[in-house]
Amino acid sequence: MTVNPTNILAISGSLRQSSTNSAALRAAAEAAAKEGIVVTLGVSVRTLPHFDPDLESAPPDTVLRFREACKRADGVLLAVPEYAFGIPGAFKNAFDWTVGTSALYRKPVTVLSVAPPSRGTRVREALAHVLTAIGANAIFCSVPVADADRDACGEVRNATVVAELRTIASELAARSNAATAA
Repeated sequence: MTVNPTNILAISGSLRQSSTNSAALRAAAEAAAKEGIVVTLGVSVRTLPHFDPDLESAPPDTVLRFREACKRADGVLLAVPEYAFGIPGAFKNAFDWTVGTSALYRKPVTVLSVAPPSRGTRVREALAHVLTAIGANAIFCSVPVADADRDACGEVRNATVVAELRTIASELAARSNAATAA
């Protein structure tokens, strides 16, 4: 039986154009589509203003669109690199804008690590704290992506890695459907 959530929102924690995290999310979206699962790549992290509590009563349109995309999503797939032993600033800023809203409350979230097994521990710990604070229902997965797993254009093409990414998207879809049905 194919699991068909309305929408999984995929967000990269990296702003780099050639980011391995972003490439992994694109590969997951492409692989999931073959299973009938819709994964939408969110790019609004790049456009959000710095979090300012004084703007909470009338947030900018970019913030409203980000919150709405999170709220509309049945599940959220995140791929976040570790930067200076923590969460990259722009990515943390995005989630600061969701504090105090229901945008991610009880939302199934999968955090994907594409780092080698010995790296990324601190960002996972930091994300666990942030996702707990906003009430997300988060799990953590690891699919290391090496340079050799990417083609000349930087896209993830290793069949084993792509199959693992498809499985993660399918499991998130199943969790999303179960949460929606509950």
